[in-house]
Amino acid sequence: MARWERGGGVVIVLFIDAGQVWCLLLSCLQDTEGGEAYLWSMATIETHKTTLSNGLRVVVCPDHGSSNVTVDVMYHVGSFDEQAHRTGLAHLFEHLMFDNTTTGMQKQYDTLCTKAGGSNNAYTTYDYTNYYINLPAHQAELGFWLEAERMKGFMITDHALETQRSVVIEEINQNVNNTPYGRWRFAQQAAAFDAQSSYSWEIYGSSEHVAAVSMDDARSFFDRYYRPSNAVLCVAGDISPDAALVYAERHFGGISGGSPVIRNVFDPSWRRRGGHVTQPDSVAIPAVFISVHLPGDREAEPQTAEIAATLLGSGRTSALYRNLVVDQRVASSVGAYVDRRDHTTLLTLYAFATTPDVAPDVLASSMLETARAYVPTDDDTSAAANKQATAVALELQRNSGVADAVAWHTIFKDDPTYVNTLVDRYRAVQTNDVDALLRTYVTHDNSVRVDVIPE
Repeated sequence: MARWERGGGVVIVLFIDAGQVWCLLLSCLQDTEGGEAYLWSMATIETHKTTLSNGLRVVVCPDHGSSNVTVDVMYHVGSFDEQAHRTGLAHLFEHLMFDNTTTGMQKQYDTLCTKAGGSNNAYTTYDYTNYYINLPAHQAELGFWLEAERMKGFMITDHALETQRSVVIEEINQNVNNTPYGRWRFAQQAAAFDAQSSYSWEIYGSSEHVAAVSMDDARSFFDRYYRPSNAVLCVAGDISPDAALVYAERHFGGISGGSPVIRNVFDPSWRRRGGHVTQPDSVAIPAVFISVHLPGDREAEPQTAEIAATLLGSGRTSALYRNLVVDQRVASSVGAYVDRRDHTTLLTLYAFATTPDVAPDVLASSMLETARAYVPTDDDTSAAANKQATAVALELQRNSGVADAVAWHTIFKDDPTYVNTLVDRYRAVQTNDVDALLRTYVTHDNSVRVDVIPE
């Protein structure tokens, strides 16, 4: 349950399961920019953490007001853990895990999940890979069993590897190579990081590298990273901690923990600055992306950067919109976002030109000048902080959102209760914090630039 306040009135909303309810709430509590929503308080997420003898961290977040359960398994492995000659392997393995089941069970994961009234998905990032399954509460043990079956050992067939290589290559073609403005992130990574850094390639990786992945490559990757000691099992919803621990021991307890993972390193000197890359593409108008280096999650909290991105590029009241779209009329669309990573972070500003005649240099200089000249007010900061806190609070009304956030904070902060501090951390950001970030980091000498131009 969450308690919200606007204009002196109080609205009590019980989030049950319907996305439409969230949309209705937002339309009641926010203007078109989302700047007038104020989160007053929200219930503390209950967490119970246990570590099995094989090293698997198990966190249970009971919520008996729900009728569902999310079983989430997060592995501490992403594209950062790849090698330069085998990029895309982490994402490929996300696909392969849906075929990594015992003989006779191939292709049954989705079928069994759907028959039980559930849904599932997975995603890969630079630093971790997450798998989750949502089920009715009475089917919770099925989720434990399905995820444990995939973790028990390497069971990929030649046919599955061949199929998933083709699927991933097609995904790269569809989402990157054949999509307007789809290739700029590949140029961004190469420009922003030295080739020695495994942040210097995009999560999708190279189609050629994916096509060359052998069975030995896949088996080695599984054995190194897909082990209980390199994962967190988080269960959120209508389940008791005792029942969840019984299921965890029953299905995961017998899996070997394996030896400690030896990870790739990141040297701060591998951040590259001042680069300028031109990326021809099948587009009608130019676009410019400027990425600024910030400390990673190991060094700094992301809230100030996310509030800064909101102030610079979110909505019609943002600084970039007012200057480039309304005043100068050189851009048709602008924005800003924070790309968080474990070792380093990028704050990216972007602008799409109004016409083919607008030079990328004009967009680039206007973006940097706008960001450098912008002076946030206390009201601006408060509105942006409330918007970010509202988004986090809404995400934490869902079992899957709780499981995802708690698993992440368990892996990277070793503290599942950290999730209960997130809303307050946004609201604690001061105007001078945002101003200091803009003055310190948003400079030409601390950024890289990618121009996407019509071929």
